[in-house]
Amino acid sequence: MSGPADPVPDPAERLKRTRRLATGMLAALAAVFAVTYLVGDPPGWIMLIRSMAEAGMVGGLADWFAVTALFRHPLGLPIPHTALLPRNQTRAAQNVGRFFESHFLQPEQLHTRLIALQPSNFLRDWISQTPNARLIAAELTALLSQLIRTDPPPRLLARGRMWLRRAASDFGSDEAIAARMSELVKIGIRTGVLDHALAQVEKSVEGGRIGANELVQDHSRWWISSRVDRRVADLAVRGILSVLDDLRDPQSRLRASFERACDRMVDDLVEKGALTKAVTEARQHMIRSGELDDVVSSMGRQAQDRIRRKLAEDPEAVTDAFTAAIKHAASEMLGTAEARAAFDERLAELASRVIGEMRPQIAAYVTDVIAGWEPEELNERFETEIGPDLQFIRINGAVLGAVIGGVLFFLDTLLG
Repeated sequence: MSGPADPVPDPAERLKRTRRLATGMLAALAAVFAVTYLVGDPPGWIMLIRSMAEAGMVGGLADWFAVTALFRHPLGLPIPHTALLPRNQTRAAQNVGRFFESHFLQPEQLHTRLIALQPSNFLRDWISQTPNARLIAAELTALLSQLIRTDPPPRLLARGRMWLRRAASDFGSDEAIAARMSELVKIGIRTGVLDHALAQVEKSVEGGRIGANELVQDHSRWWISSRVDRRVADLAVRGILSVLDDLRDPQSRLRASFERACDRMVDDLVEKGALTKAVTEARQHMIRSGELDDVVSSMGRQAQDRIRRKLAEDPEAVTDAFTAAIKHAASEMLGTAEARAAFDERLAELASRVIGEMRPQIAAYVTDVIAGWEPEELNERFETEIGPDLQFIRINGAVLGAVIGGVLFFLDTLLG
C-alpha cells in the first residue's frame, strides 16, 4: 500500500530557502577572505584559499547583481539597465503572448496531444459515475425549466414551420407512401379493423329490426298480411346477421373470399394510381391549408404543458431521467475502442480548429493579463516561479569563481 504523496513545496518558501543559501555562501566566502588576513606571513595554501574566496566573492556578487537587476534596482540605486522586467513590462508581455501563440497553440501539436491524451476514456469513466452524470442532468433540468417558461421567438417558429413544410414535401415519394398504405390496409383488414366494422354493422342491423319491418310493409302488396311481412323482414335480418357472423369468422371461406376481394380492390387502386393521387392531394392539402402547422403546434403545446407540469410537480424525476439518458448515451457512444477513437479524432479536430483560429485572441489575452499586473505583482509572480533557479545561478557563480581563482593562483605560482 503506497503512502501519501509528497506535498508540493511552496514556491515562495523555496525561493526564500535558495536565496538564504546563496547569500549564506557569499557571506561565508567573505568571512573566509577576511580571516585569511588575520594570518601573518601566510603560507601558500592560505593564499590559495584567499584567492579562491576572493574570486568566489566576485563571481557571487556579479551574479547577485545580474539576478537582482532583472526585477529591481540593486540596493535601490537607479543604475541604468536594471529593473529590466518592470521597465519593459509591455514588451515582455507581448513577447510572452507571441511565444505562447507560436509554440503552444499550434493546431498540429494540439491535435496530436489531444489524441494521445484519449479524452474519451476520461469522459466515459467520469460520466459513468452517477454523481457526475447527475451534475450534468441537474444543469439540463434547470435549462429546460427556463426554456419551457418562455415562448420560442417568432422568427424561430417561422423557420420551424418552413422546415416542417419542406420536410413534409420531401418525406418519401407518393408512390412509396401509397404502397405502404396499401399494405397497412391489407394488414388492418386481417387484424381487427374488419371485425370492428362488422361488429358495428351487426349492431346497427340488430337495432334496425323495426325499421326493416316497416320497410317491408311499405313495399308489400295490400293483400299480404302484416304477419307475413314481419316474417319476411325477420328472415332478411337473420340472413344478414348470418352473413355477418360468417364474415367475422377468421376460418370461414366467406371471410377468406372477402379478404381476397379487398386485397384485389386495394391493389387495383394502387395500380391505377388512385391511391397515389389521393396521397399527393392529401399531402398538398395539409401543407397548403396550414393543417400541418396546426397539428404540429397542437402537439408542441401539449408536450410543453406536460413537461411544465412534470417539472413543477416532480423535478427530481426529470433529473433522474436525464441522468439515466446521459449515462446510457455515454455507454453507447463510447462503448467500443473504435467509437472512442472516432470521438477523440473529432474532438481533437474541432479543438485544434477552434483554438487555431483563436490563437491571436488567446495570445492577446495573455499579453493583456501580464501587461495589466502591477510592477510589484509582476516581479513577485515571475520571481516566485523562476527565482529559485536564478538563486542557484548565484551559487554556481560563487563556486565557479572560487574554482577559477584557485586555477589562476596555481598558474601564477607556476609561472611566477
